[in-house]
Amino acid sequence: MRRTMLAAAMLGGLAACNSDDPSRGGFFGGVSGLSSGAYERQTQQRRDALAVEQQRNRQLQADAQRAGAERQQVAAERAALQRQNATLNNDIARLRSKLASAQAARGHDVAELRRLGGEVEALQASTNQVNNDPTLADAEKRRRLEELQRRKQLLERAIDQAAGARS
Repeated sequence: MRRTMLAAAMLGGLAACNSDDPSRGGFFGGVSGLSSGAYERQTQQRRDALAVEQQRNRQLQADAQRAGAERQQVAAERAALQRQNATLNNDIARLRSKLASAQAARGHDVAELRRLGGEVEALQASTNQVNNDPTLADAEKRRRLEELQRRKQLLERAIDQAAGARS
């Protein structure tokens, strides 16, 4: 009779086990899970999910590093454009000064000096427009600043010639 009750208690204990996971189903559930392979399958599924998430994390970290490098490159490009623009503005100010000196000498070709003054002002306006246009891509901004730099060089030669003719 005792054996029957013990067997019934054991069977009742086994029936009460709902999980194959030893940490949740107790001893008998764990034994059942280990013997059927269910616990190993669950563990492998978790390992696989972890591996997928770790790979995703590595990919996100690589993406973040690339984005950081690109952000630094763009910042360096913009800083170079700002330096180029500042140099151009300084050169234009120097041209104005040369032009003012030539006009102060009051040479016989005042009309030419006025025309050159108008070109200096147009160059300054173009420079300001390029600098203040938020829709321009950095490459286009660089191209336009280089074009303005060439215009400035031609204008400087013309001013030097006009000023030299009166000296």
